[in-house]
Amino acid sequence: MKLLFWQWHSFMGKGVERALRKLEVEYDTFFYQMKDWEEDEIFAEQLESRLATGQYNIVFSINFNPIISEVCEMHHIAYRAWVYDSPIHIRNLTPLKNTYTKAYFFDRGQVLEYQKNGIAAEYLPLAADVETFSSIAVSEQERKEYQSEISLVGQLYQTVYPQYAAPLDAYEKGYLEGIMAAQKMVYGGYFLPDFLTDDLIRKMNAAYQKAWNGNIAVNKREVEFLLASEITRRERFEILSLLSNHFDVALYSGDNDAHLNKLRHKSYVDYYSVMPKVFKTSAINLNISLKTIRTGIPLRILDILASGGFVLSNFQEELAEYFKLGEEIITYGDLEELYYLADYYLKHEEERKCILANGLERVKKDFRFEDRMRKILEDVLTKFGC
Repeated sequence: MKLLFWQWHSFMGKGVERALRKLEVEYDTFFYQMKDWEEDEIFAEQLESRLATGQYNIVFSINFNPIISEVCEMHHIAYRAWVYDSPIHIRNLTPLKNTYTKAYFFDRGQVLEYQKNGIAAEYLPLAADVETFSSIAVSEQERKEYQSEISLVGQLYQTVYPQYAAPLDAYEKGYLEGIMAAQKMVYGGYFLPDFLTDDLIRKMNAAYQKAWNGNIAVNKREVEFLLASEITRRERFEILSLLSNHFDVALYSGDNDAHLNKLRHKSYVDYYSVMPKVFKTSAINLNISLKTIRTGIPLRILDILASGGFVLSNFQEELAEYFKLGEEIITYGDLEELYYLADYYLKHEEERKCILANGLERVKKDFRFEDRMRKILEDVLTKFGC
């Protein structure tokens, strides 16, 4: 078996390559940074020329690439994608149904939804790059620069929801606000798509036709992501506003919000070289999941634990399957509990250190890249015998 690993500026790449070497899999890498994952003739031609040599049995990528799927289909070569985004940011899902394609998703709830629509999606949790992150040293100067009581690394999700809500009548606006308010209050359950009816989408597009002369139309997936992002924006704003009124809070993000004037705004940090230092030096690292992640464990949680950091996260169903809650990771179910837990663990350093040590040991054991890649490669061998 020989594998072609398409790389871009993604996360997880180092862990995947290390796993392939440990598993003694022969592979080549092919780096190409795309602007449009669904239309790129140059990329398709370069991939075609590599596959035409006949030396590869499988193409692998982090996140799903529909162009790779279509090219592999023509060459009868297996394509496997391991996805850390939720949802996947492509418009046309049809290539996911190609015979030689299979995508692995970390969110079991999302997998079930894809399978209902005839897509051969498979569940596979993400992995923790302990070897990379735990080995990164922090100097005294860096400790002074990055340390905080509480930190969040991530987006504020500044959305275009106000612009899309403006043309709607009072009933549709109120309906959207109502379902967002309800979903925002629920941890461990995701019902947003159930309330996005065909009739609602039709009325929204009728309003956009009138306001914007038909230049913009939306589908259910797009509205779902817009609302989920807006819920996450509001939730992150509320949490950061509350905590920064009482604690030393640092936000590492490319986004900014002038209303969050009591926290320390920091620029977004490099994933491999700086982010682990933030996790190591923050007493508490927040995870506030994007609402489209239905049940799964986001990569951010695993990154924090792999760095030897303490995690305080919203509850996700799969966290209870893989971790001992309260012993390896701490979760909250509402804003009041979040504040209580933050205050408690800032005052109980020894408990905090014990929990983060337990969390690190858990990801070392159960979230290894070589185990995940072995599963993917064995699936290919079983189906194609290559």
